Amino acid sequence: MKKFLLGLVLIVVGIASLMLIPSKQLPAPMPWEVNTMADGNIKVFDIHLGTTTYAQAQQLVRQYGKTAIFTQDGSQPSVEAYFDSVNLGGLSAKLVLTLAVDEHVVEALLSQALDARIQDSGAHRYTLENSSQLVNTAVKSLTYIPSIKLNSDMVKHRFGEATSIEKFADMPESELWLYPDLGLSIHLNPNQKTIMQYHQPQ
Repeated sequence: MKKFLLGLVLIVVGIASLMLIPSKQLPAPMPWEVNTMADGNIKVFDIHLGTTTYAQAQQLVRQYGKTAIFTQDGSQPSVEAYFDSVNLGGLSAKLVLTLAVDEHVVEALLSQALDARIQDSGAHRYTLENSSQLVNTAVKSLTYIPSIKLNSDMVKHRFGEATSIEKFADMPESELWLYPDLGLSIHLNPNQKTIMQYHQPQ
């Protein structure tokens, strides 16, 4: 009986030990892994700009996004899909996808929009209830806003020296690090979240 109980205890301890061993994480693309594709566009987070559709992007991040149209005087309307919190490569971030939508489709979507809200930038944001027309639309560019702030040393370590760094007269603490060959611009400010924008290389 004692041997039986001892054996049972050892089995339970063994199972508990296996449960405590962390499972192996599958490799995931990171924000500094930017590849230039044959068509001249880039691929980041497994999203090939100009090719990957909104539906495919949702599968990659394992979430359904929310969509909206942004309009501003003097600029073409933009259709965006946004994810408030995604986990890519173990990093939590907000992700915004700009979709390549034909102008006549944008006009049709605007007529179906639920409401309009004025943003801090002065743009109007129209929330879209039904985004079924957009699922097969290609991702034109994306914005990645990590939950952790990056500083200049971190950016240099991952991306190297920027081709150029722009400063802003009205925001002296802000810098825009430009990597045109990667189709990447990084907005750094010690008091704000880091904003990384990926677009077609120049």
